Amino acid sequence: MDNSLKNIEKDDSSDKVTIKVKVENDGYHDIVIDWSDGSSPYKDQQVINQLSTIIGIPVELIWLTWLVYAPNNHFDLHNIEHKSFNPRFYEHDAPDEDEPDLMPYFFTRENCLGRLNDGDRFVLQTALGWDRDACLNLWIYLYSLDCELYNENNCTDNYCHYSNTRAFIDRRVSVATNTELQMILRARYAELPTILDGASSLERRRILRELDIKAFFWGQHFCISRSRFHDRHGSPYSRTRG
Repeated sequence: MDNSLKNIEKDDSSDKVTIKVKVENDGYHDIVIDWSDGSSPYKDQQVINQLSTIIGIPVELIWLTWLVYAPNNHFDLHNIEHKSFNPRFYEHDAPDEDEPDLMPYFFTRENCLGRLNDGDRFVLQTALGWDRDACLNLWIYLYSLDCELYNENNCTDNYCHYSNTRAFIDRRVSVATNTELQMILRARYAELPTILDGASSLERRRILRELDIKAFFWGQHFCISRSRFHDRHGSPYSRTRG
């Protein structure tokens, strides 16, 4: 049974919810959400701060986290510590007329009621992205174990078991925190056109491959909800490894 449909009518008065996040070959880690915690106006930050500790990366390098139950049932968690944060992210959570089945995606207690349940289990996926200044960002996806985008035994278009082990994540973090490498990237990217078009993107990927770090990046986003990520976002993984 889909965990997101459990207790949909339940009036849960508990102030705390504990979810379990699995790192490949490293077991589960608890993340506690305390709805009564007033340290930040955004409850997203509790999850992101704890993910920062689990992953071992400075919190300001985490760009965005998606908590995914199904393609039309996910939450977008924004990081107030990231330089891109803007409170206007939270101004538009109205139903999408073109996608009436898409559930509200802001991480609030009201939106989580009946969807986010104590004991829910997720698997952790990370990837690196970059902006035009060659600043590196970590993207995080937490897939419910019941999610159709995840398979416990095999890699899917959306989740790779091999590139989400603790060892691989540690290597990804080492790239993200390598200041000398970022200086090299900035210098190389500064030589490229300021307009980010197809040719420029290909050249950026060529530079990453030349520096032997392309494996830690995604060349493309991928589709969680077609209403918001569109069909043009392809798979970050090839059909074969190696």
